[in-house]
Amino acid sequence: MNERLGFIGVGAMGGALARKLLREGYTLTVCDKSLRNTEPFRAAGARVAPTPRDVADECRVVMACLAPEHASLAVATGEDGVARGRAVKIYVEHSTMGVRIAEQVSGALASRGIAFLDAPITGGAGGEHGVSSGNFAVLTAGAQAAFDEVRPILDKLTKSVFRVGDKPGMAQIAKVINNALSITALTISCEAIVMGVKAGLDPVGLLEAINAGSGRNSATTDKFPRSILPRKFADSPMSIGLKDLQLYMQTMKEQGLPAPVGASVMEVWNAAAAQGGKDRGYNSIIEHFEQFAHVVVRGADKG
Repeated sequence: MNERLGFIGVGAMGGALARKLLREGYTLTVCDKSLRNTEPFRAAGARVAPTPRDVADECRVVMACLAPEHASLAVATGEDGVARGRAVKIYVEHSTMGVRIAEQVSGALASRGIAFLDAPITGGAGGEHGVSSGNFAVLTAGAQAAFDEVRPILDKLTKSVFRVGDKPGMAQIAKVINNALSITALTISCEAIVMGVKAGLDPVGLLEAINAGSGRNSATTDKFPRSILPRKFADSPMSIGLKDLQLYMQTMKEQGLPAPVGASVMEVWNAAAAQGGKDRGYNSIIEHFEQFAHVVVRGADKG
């Protein structure tokens, strides 16, 4: 493929997406504030740009995957941001940034004649592993013409591409709904499985039974066997879950709706973070419940 794509933010998730595009034959110009993140791309033949504006100076389509919401606004609209680029016509952002930031980014880009596709990622557990396997979805919102132009690129990343609306920000709402459901499932699964282990049940057998019945969810089918049972908590930090819950609660408030379940889950995560720090692995939320039961939920040793 001769088309040069821009990709800004090549950390855990963004880097996995960008590497998949390289494998699919795209030529990339990448940008990231971390030299450690960009050097592997330079070695793989990608061009490394010093600023988002430099990326947008040479690529018609620029994609981004950024962690904190304020980074999304700065990268898109700052002095050296994408909006000032000479070549960019479509900006696709895979970040979870919330509705208000998405609307601000969209408005700033529109004033420069740049289409914005709000396109957060859901799934892709474990970053590289999830993306490589295509086990994730892209939720998109934006103009039909921009979506149609970018769709072939997104199809190279995953078979699961969904357009949920015309207005940027609508995909953010779909994403925070998904994340709230996922985090709530993880939280109640941890609480319940710890209770089972406390009562003397084998966690492996218990999960097999649950996954054959109506209680199965993304935590019991994926997070427990992949991360919790082997005690591998090196995935995304707990701060990501806290951010997702905050965005969910903010969106509920903006819609004028009560969120008693969300508030309860948020309370648990705040308490866990206060005890062990926000930088702990996402799935280490299990330890918050284990401390009260004085048990450890662990799979059978295979060594």
